[in-house]
Formats: sequence, C-alpha cells, structure tokens
Amino acid sequence: MSDGFALTANAQGAFAVSGAISFGNAAQALRAAPQGDATGKTIDLDLAGLADSDSATLAVLIAWAAQAHARGATLAYRHAPPALANLARLCDVERLLGLEAA
Repeated sequence: MSDGFALTANAQGAFAVSGAISFGNAAQALRAAPQGDATGKTIDLDLAGLADSDSATLAVLIAWAAQAHARGATLAYRHAPPALANLARLCDVERLLGLEAA
C-alpha cells in the first residue's frame, strides 16, 4: 500500500491513517486533513497503520496539526510507528507533534 493512504473516522470521531503519506500523495493528504466537529476538541488520530514515513509524512502531520489549531482544535497523534517517531526525533519535531513518549 505504498502508493496511497486512507484516512477513516469511527463513530466516536477518532481517525486512523493507513498506508503511506509520501511526496507522491502529500498534496492529496493535505486536502484530506481530519476535521473535528467542535472548537476546543481534541481529535485522536491513530497512526499505527502508517507505513514508509519520510519528511513528506512529517510535513503533512505538522500541517494537519496547524490546520486543527487554526480551527481551535487539537490533534492527538496516537500509536506512531517507531520509524516515524525516530524521524520526528531526528528532525526535532517530536514535541511539536506530541510524540515525546513514543
């Protein structure tokens, strides 16, 4: 599933990402940003199904967090794969993404 990704929502309003967010589909991923239904709400986003993390993946996750913040919401990234957590640490953005404990 390296050519695409999917963003799905459950009945409780949490989201999950599967597949890969890469340079080839980053623009599509940006347009598919998770949308919360309330200002001040924390939106959970499960990253366990995310594959092949690279700098494009980080850029999209940062942009999604910024978009949520602009709407008055917060994205809470959960279950980051080790490769993504390591890349975020290397790029010094793990705190920005809330991955310090990953």
